[in-house]
Amino acid sequence: MTGRQMALLDGDTLPRLELFGEDTCELVSTIEASFGVKFTKNELIHAKTIRELAEFIWKKREERLSEKCLTAVVFYQLRRAFISLLGIPRSRIAPETPLRELMPWKSRKKQWRGIQDHSKCALPGLKWPLWLVALPLVFIGLLFTLNWPRLVSFVGPASWFLAVVGGFCLWAIALRLLAPLARTFPRSCETVGDLAKLTLARNYSKIATEHGISSEREVLAALRQLVAAEEGIDVQTILPDTLFPEGLNIY
Repeated sequence: MTGRQMALLDGDTLPRLELFGEDTCELVSTIEASFGVKFTKNELIHAKTIRELAEFIWKKREERLSEKCLTAVVFYQLRRAFISLLGIPRSRIAPETPLRELMPWKSRKKQWRGIQDHSKCALPGLKWPLWLVALPLVFIGLLFTLNWPRLVSFVGPASWFLAVVGGFCLWAIALRLLAPLARTFPRSCETVGDLAKLTLARNYSKIATEHGISSEREVLAALRQLVAAEEGIDVQTILPDTLFPEGLNIY
């Protein structure tokens, strides 16, 4: 390779690497762990879309081609868990069945852990409702606003930021105390079929090792599910040609 060719390569590589900030690197690590692969720097440079990233994953997996749809495999595992643990009739459990009909809010957290243990697959974590996340923050904000003059005179103008930090610490503590109320299903995970897709995405390496690798199309679908779950966005907004990572608005 001539010096000029190397210079051109560096000209393409350096701007590309600058896109990979802390959030992107964390997402890449999650993808690697879920799919059981390890990307080289060169592969990350050339995988500019979600589709191209999925192609590298497909090529790296060396298992036999599965005769089964892996999403269906996971669905049947989850269905057996629902039947065995919750006593739900088989006829009530279909891919389009809403999870809220099978798992009431009151006992959902315990049931969620039970399904995870029975299926031996890592499920996505249940989430806090948005109102519950915002409520402590709003309360602390009002408290600081109403008492701001007194607070500033107490801690001194130079130390006001310590009070702000303390407020955020109180917010974090409040969320910790309210953790048992985190029972909302993850975004884009409203039905049993959605849960099967996301469970496959999070456990792809384990399931592919046991049953064989699925089609390249299913790898792409699983990658989209995983990225959507990790970034808290609707999976429908993540297209095969979505730029990685620019199109995800992460750095």
